[in-house]
Amino acid sequence: MATKRSSSSSSSGSRTPGKVQNISRAHRGGDRSSSGRGKIDNVTYDVIAVMHEKSQGLEAYDQYLQDARNHDQVREVLEEIRQQDEEAVQRLMECLRELVSGEREEEEEEAA
Repeated sequence: MATKRSSSSSSSGSRTPGKVQNISRAHRGGDRSSSGRGKIDNVTYDVIAVMHEKSQGLEAYDQYLQDARNHDQVREVLEEIRQQDEEAVQRLMECLRELVSGEREEEEEEAA
């Protein structure tokens, strides 16, 4: 018998293209820095958000694969999808590294 799993869906607020997302401590109840730290652009925010969602999904595959243990075709499809998601997370991690290192270089140039 299959069990129903609840999925947590997050509704993000509306974003304006080209604007900067603010994830400063002020939004978490801490101090807000006037130096611009804690602000990231939409692309960096999106990469982090997708990585987070994909990572949560990967955790769920263990249960899905266990549920499909007697259904070879379903299990095979789930394993393929899991592999694709793992590869996507790895690629996004590489993108994030590049985005962050690019931001560091820009900060260093501005400081010089």
